[in-house]
Amino acid sequence: MKKIFILLGIILTSVNMQAQYRENWEPTGNWPFINQKFRSANVYHGIFKKTKTQVPCNIHVEKLTLWFSQNDTLKEAVAGSVNRVEFPNGDVYMPLPEGLARVVKEDTLQGQIARLFCVRKLNRKALDQRGVDNLNKTQNLLQSSGGGFMSAYLSAVADANSEQEENLPLPMKNTFYIQFKGEIFIATTKNILAKIRSERKKEYKAYTRSAEIISENESSMLKVWNDFFVKY
Repeated sequence: MKKIFILLGIILTSVNMQAQYRENWEPTGNWPFINQKFRSANVYHGIFKKTKTQVPCNIHVEKLTLWFSQNDTLKEAVAGSVNRVEFPNGDVYMPLPEGLARVVKEDTLQGQIARLFCVRKLNRKALDQRGVDNLNKTQNLLQSSGGGFMSAYLSAVADANSEQEENLPLPMKNTFYIQFKGEIFIATTKNILAKIRSERKKEYKAYTRSAEIISENESSMLKVWNDFFVKY
């Protein structure tokens, strides 16, 4: 599979350039962004003097950085320079050590801001494995073809399939983080048990089994958030 994600400096035909529209959008090798198109958003940056800029932008699914359109050119924001991104559909992104993360839920708990974050990122391991599987499949076909015309035909088909791979949805994974009492941690069972009240730990273990909590599922993590942090 060809190397993907080298988009910096690509000249756009217009600021409104977007991937071909389809429902249930998933990022692809040719369009490795969270959103199907660049949308005008409020971008906040600066440390001591915070400023707001409105610009068409998107989130890169491997680097988890902000990309924006300026003078019909795609550019990547300097890592760490963005404090907050607010898209018109209500999605809000904030920086974590891993990169920009979407705020799933924000509450004031015990007098402090608390948040549940989702980092939706390219599953690089799964993508590499898909490439290896396709390569092995092609090699097996070529070896069994016996050479000649059939071998050349299969080689051409393999090249065409490689191009098509760039349009396939990328394998993605979700990682959830929790900001609570001034700390930010990955929402694993071990970490959650360390943060909730001791008398509720047994309840949490039973709860995760009965409610079929899935650590990569947003609705599951919202249940945990609401029942064990909001109802601390």
